[in-house]
Amino acid sequence: MAVTVDIFNPQKTVIAKGLAGKSALIFGSNSTGKTAQAVRMPKPFVIATESGLNATSGVSYIRVNAWADLKKIVKQLTSKTTKDKARELYDTIIIDELYAAALLCQEYIQTVIGKGALTLGDTIDGGKINLYQAYEKEFFKTVNTLLSCDYTVIFIGHAQEKDGKMYPKGDKRSVDPVRDFVDYVIYVESNGVDDDGNVIPSSAYLAETDRYFARSRFDTTPTYLPVWSAEAFEEAVNIGIEGMEKKTGVKAVTYQEQKEQNTTETYDYDETMDALQEVGQRFASAGKMEELTEIVEQTLGRGGKVSECSKSQIQAMVIILDDLRERADELGI
Repeated sequence: MAVTVDIFNPQKTVIAKGLAGKSALIFGSNSTGKTAQAVRMPKPFVIATESGLNATSGVSYIRVNAWADLKKIVKQLTSKTTKDKARELYDTIIIDELYAAALLCQEYIQTVIGKGALTLGDTIDGGKINLYQAYEKEFFKTVNTLLSCDYTVIFIGHAQEKDGKMYPKGDKRSVDPVRDFVDYVIYVESNGVDDDGNVIPSSAYLAETDRYFARSRFDTTPTYLPVWSAEAFEEAVNIGIEGMEKKTGVKAVTYQEQKEQNTTETYDYDETMDALQEVGQRFASAGKMEELTEIVEQTLGRGGKVSECSKSQIQAMVIILDDLRERADELGI
């Protein structure tokens, strides 16, 4: 139960070096090298929701045709029982393509939660279930599970024009959480062909303009890559981190060091219950059971009892324990 929450002794944020733990949404028109360069990143694995690998060989992938398949892959990549094995095989996880994955999620919500609804706009059980909200929650939960692990996560997206500006294609319930959560949103643009008809390598942009949406969490990251490539992206990441080191005066750490600092302990049910029983005895010995009951019922409601709390109520138990200890100190018991 030893979870320390102390605003007077906070941790200090640190930046991690390299690609590990970073995430990006790479979007643009077809044949700009989005997927071709993404799969050149370290130890890639592709969750293929569309046929974007036809011109690529030797890359580990699984073709996904249903949301259940995608969820199964994410579970294998992130669960305690299989994650270590997966991490030995893969460093970079690529979802190709974002909008196609969102459509699979929509279909899942319509057929499973919506009981065969034709659209997300249908009302179910008298309107009690909002399919749009269910879709948004389901998509974000799955994506966030993947983003919260140790991989470099890359989302490949198509581009769509809106009011003369290029954005990642998709609806706001799927694109917005990804766009807002990832470290980099990269717009890749074709440079056409040269005088001999040879394809000129695409360029990439990492800052927003009036022509396209793009961004980086690190404002010292280069905003323009004349030649888009896996190597150019990694170099830009490193330049950005080095720039933040100079700007803040704080040295970057390894991803493992950052991960260890950000790892929080979890509350232990048995330890918390034992502590509640101990402080409860102090109230009983002091003849202050009415005050104890009042504090407990503030969190659990009238008639609520700590002894009846389940493991799912651990947070309520911790709140009650803190309130009881504070009151016990005030009473000197």
